[in-house]
Amino acid sequence: MRAILGAVVGATLIVSIPAAAAAQAQPAAAAQPDDPAKLAEARAIVQIVSPPAEREKTLSALLPKIEAQMRTPLPPAVEADPGLKAVIEGGYKDFMGLAQQVLLKHMPDMMEATAVAYTHEFSLAELRQIHAFADTEAGHHYLSRAASVLGDPAVAKANSAMIADLHQLLATKKAELKDKVAAYLEAHPDVAKKVADADAAAEEKSK
Repeated sequence: MRAILGAVVGATLIVSIPAAAAAQAQPAAAAQPDDPAKLAEARAIVQIVSPPAEREKTLSALLPKIEAQMRTPLPPAVEADPGLKAVIEGGYKDFMGLAQQVLLKHMPDMMEATAVAYTHEFSLAELRQIHAFADTEAGHHYLSRAASVLGDPAVAKANSAMIADLHQLLATKKAELKDKVAAYLEAHPDVAKKVADADAAAEEKSK
């Protein structure tokens, strides 16, 4: 039952910290196939925001900064053992390297989706104005470097404090929900049996 209980709690509360901190986007209408002019303008803007030739370099510079903001301090026992600390640090490094490759793999689709989203959000006239601004020296600099401000020391300090609070809140709420689920299962033995049976079946399947 522990595995199912953990899965229930985890699936309910484990969220992406940046996504939890960001504003919720409103659902957009489906892309209109008869808007080639809008899509052309949107794609041009995306190319300026994220030039394909610079995406790998940009990610390589940005990901370690974001990782540093999101990581929580290692427990004192881990810090005290150089060997164990090296294993964990190596795990972090390995994951970030793989994460970069996954992001690069999906980047073209993400950029195309962003262009389509722009056609939902902005009129053709607005897209043309944004494109014109992007073609200026200041506009190109602003749009192409907008993501880089995430690694600025001022932003990093604010993000680290926010993420630390969110981690603490997540841990508290996860513990509370786990207790509530356990209490519910104790009060409803029929449900507890179904959960236990599902847990046993899942463990048997994983062997």
